[in-house]
Amino acid sequence: MSLPEIFKNYLKIQKVSEVTVKNYLVDVNNFLDWLKQKTGIKYQVANKAIFSLFTQETIQEYKNDQTKQKTPSSTLNRRLSALRKFGQFGQSQGWLIENPANQIGNINGKQEIPEKKQNQEGIEIIKEFEADLKKEKVSPVTIKNYISDLRHFFSWILKKSVV
Repeated sequence: MSLPEIFKNYLKIQKVSEVTVKNYLVDVNNFLDWLKQKTGIKYQVANKAIFSLFTQETIQEYKNDQTKQKTPSSTLNRRLSALRKFGQFGQSQGWLIENPANQIGNINGKQEIPEKKQNQEGIEIIKEFEADLKKEKVSPVTIKNYISDLRHFFSWILKKSVV
């Protein structure tokens, strides 16, 4: 049985309405397709191991990409709700200790700025580093993890410089 099918069964056991089940499956598949595009990893192959990529950083990056693509706030908020439920499902199966999607808030009617005040120098350094890693044929998952770590580091530096 595929991961979305197991998730669908979980939702039905939770007595979620048919419309919500349909929407959540579409939304989770949207996320899994986005994840495949970013990492090259197919959930069909990874199955439950895909939850190792279901992190707060990955979900935030997904949210940022959706914001940049001007996804309507109501659609994005529904997708984030679906991911929260997907994380809850992962926890119920013992595949996640904590649900990282719970740490990602909805957006208001106005599009929010993806990385708050991340400075332009940091963004350029990250882009150059990512391009260099791709030239060296580093795996997409490793690149994603390195980029995530750098974003956290630059965010930390910005917080320290404000204090």
